[in-house]
Amino acid sequence: DGYYYSKLNGNRSKKYYVASSGDSIKVYPADIAKQNADTIKSITVLFPPNKKPLNFQQYKFRALGLDLTVISIVVKYRPAVKNFPAQLNNTLNGAIYAGYRTDNYFLKYENTPLHVANRKITHHGYSIGGFAGLGSVHIDEYVTLNRINYEYDGAVITSGIAAEFGFNKINFGLVLGLDFLADENRHVWVNEEKPWVGLNIGLKLN
Repeated sequence: DGYYYSKLNGNRSKKYYVASSGDSIKVYPADIAKQNADTIKSITVLFPPNKKPLNFQQYKFRALGLDLTVISIVVKYRPAVKNFPAQLNNTLNGAIYAGYRTDNYFLKYENTPLHVANRKITHHGYSIGGFAGLGSVHIDEYVTLNRINYEYDGAVITSGIAAEFGFNKINFGLVLGLDFLADENRHVWVNEEKPWVGLNIGLKLN
């Protein structure tokens, strides 16, 4: 349930309020709260689970809004820097992503081998925004070009921009970010404030 854009009447996309039930979907004018409920003419889309209505067509509903997601960057690619080779990193991290998101929902039926029409809702979404969070990175003599003689797992503050994509219940994204080592060795770490690209997975909060 919520506000969506759709082309239910003609070719122009309009904003509606959608309320779903088991076998049907009712579509109301977007300004439903300002109108007398007794005079509202809603559009009813019949959507039973195992029988396709005769006048059914594929429907598309588009939702726009803020995207808040908890993300984890599963892999980072760091280009070569200061004679140090390129790296692929997979370390513990987490961040909050915020962006402007578009979600598209398609209502349709698919025929089974037994000629039974099963209703199906497919979804894909995308957004662009920024993220910030915390992570870890391995620090040793190699990534500091022999300026220290010990090793440890350092904490980093990570931030950047991301493009998020969603297919049904799966969310992933492509990210471009920077890491800032949160201790006194940040001035000798070869990757300090150097850009990297990565792949993330996410869980929507809203």
